[in-house]
Amino acid sequence: MRKEHPFDFAKWDDFLTKIEGQTVRWEVGVGTQGHPQYDPQMFDLAREFEWSDYYDQNYDRTLKQYDHSELAEEQISELARTSDNFRDLRAITSVVIHGERRLEGMWAAMTEKGILRQLLRRLQALTPDDFPEQY
Repeated sequence: MRKEHPFDFAKWDDFLTKIEGQTVRWEVGVGTQGHPQYDPQMFDLAREFEWSDYYDQNYDRTLKQYDHSELAEEQISELARTSDNFRDLRAITSVVIHGERRLEGMWAAMTEKGILRQLLRRLQALTPDDFPEQY
């Protein structure tokens, strides 16, 4: 099935594989806690995901439907490895992608440990044949 707004999983899997395990450098200024210095491709990945059919614009509502009021990093990692629920994974991946705006360093934690790559791989594997029409 043709996706109206596709996401190139293979391209971004290669990128995330390359940066997995690498510590994201933080730039610390006078009187600030600092900011993570991401590879510019990370911003491209986020933009492409947010423009794709995979981005759940209502991720807060979806997460509430699956009883996820707050997810710890360990829970996200566990879900990335074991969940069989496409909608749940779609919402979790969306909050991780969007989450850097709310919580600086989220991408660093999710890429250094390979969690974002696991989420995207699992999301791709679980994509239903009728996606995006029924979602």
